[in-house]
Amino acid sequence: MNFQNDRYTLRFCNDEDNEGIREIFESEGFDGGISVQYLRNPEPVSSFRADGDESKIMVITDNSCQRTIAVGGAVIRQEYINGTSCRCGYLTGLKIHPDYRSKIVFIAKAYQFLYRNISDCHYFYTTILDDNRQAVSLLEKHHKNMPLYSYLGHYTTYCFHGAKNILSVEKNNPDGFDKLMETHFSRLSFTPVNYSCEGFGKADFFCIREKGEITACCFVCNQQEHKQYKMCSYSGIYRFVSHLPTKLLGYPQFPEPQKNINFAVISYLYVKDNDKKLCSDFLRSVAARTDYSLFIWGGFENNPLCAALDKMKTVHYGSRLYRVSWDDNKDEIMGTIGVEAALL
Repeated sequence: MNFQNDRYTLRFCNDEDNEGIREIFESEGFDGGISVQYLRNPEPVSSFRADGDESKIMVITDNSCQRTIAVGGAVIRQEYINGTSCRCGYLTGLKIHPDYRSKIVFIAKAYQFLYRNISDCHYFYTTILDDNRQAVSLLEKHHKNMPLYSYLGHYTTYCFHGAKNILSVEKNNPDGFDKLMETHFSRLSFTPVNYSCEGFGKADFFCIREKGEITACCFVCNQQEHKQYKMCSYSGIYRFVSHLPTKLLGYPQFPEPQKNINFAVISYLYVKDNDKKLCSDFLRSVAARTDYSLFIWGGFENNPLCAALDKMKTVHYGSRLYRVSWDDNKDEIMGTIGVEAALL
C-alpha cells in the first residue's frame, strides 16, 4: 500500500526486513539520566514471531532510497480474560526512525490496515512509557479513524537483585504448576495461556513447597538470544551514582556503558496468600541461585505482589496500560491484570 505520492510503502514485514528493523531499534533510546536501548537482535522478525501464536508486524519503507523507516504492529496469542482463554493482540507501538518522525502523516491509515488484516481477535492492548508524553497525549485524545485507547491503569517494571540465600529453593521441578495455571493464573487477565511460549527464552522454574504444595514459584527467563537491553550512557547525577558499589547496598549494580545487560525476566510469579515477606525472601533466594546481574518483573497496579516489590530495593519505571478498541466491544475486564513483562 503506497502513500504520499508513492513516496512510502506500508506492508507486513518478512525476513528480508531484519536489517532495516534492527537499524530503527538501534536509533532509539530512553531519555533521562539513564539511557537504555531495547533491542531484538540478531533477527527482529523472528523475535516478534516468538512472542505469540502469530505476528502482524508492519514496516514502512522510503521508496526513494529503499530504506526501512518505521516498524510496528501486533503480536497475537491466547491469553486469559476474566477466566476464559481468548485471542488477544498486544500492540507493539509504531517506532519511526528519528529522521522521519515529522514526515509520516498516514498513521491512522496504518492502524486501519493492521486491523483489517487481523481476524477473530477479541481484545487488543498496549503499554506506553510514562515518559513518552507525546504518545500519551496523542493517543488519549480520540482521533478520527484511530482506535480508541482506554486507560486501564498503571504498570510498574521493577529491576532488582539483592541476592541472598534465605530459603531452600527447588529448580526445574514444575510438578503442581499446571494446577496453579488452572486455579490462579487463569484468573489474571492478559496472562498468556502458553507458559512455554518461545518468546520467554530459556526458562528455569524455581519454587518452594510446603508438604508438597507450591507456596512460591516463578520462571527465570533468559531472553538474551533474541532480546537485549543495551546500556548506552549516564548523565546528570547518574554519572556519579553509576560508579558507586550499589550492589553492596542491595540494589542492582549499574551496568557498564555500551554493553548489553546480563538480565533475566521473572515470569508467572506466584506467592501463596500474596505474603510480602515470603515474596521478597523467595526472589532474593532465586537470585542467589543464578548469575544474572539484573532481574526484571512487571506488575499492574492491582497486582498484590507489587506491594512486596515496593518494599524491596529496586530501580523501577512506569508505563500506562491501555485497552485498544476499533469496534464497540465494551466487555469489562475484571479482577487482577497479569501482563507478563517478558512479552512486552
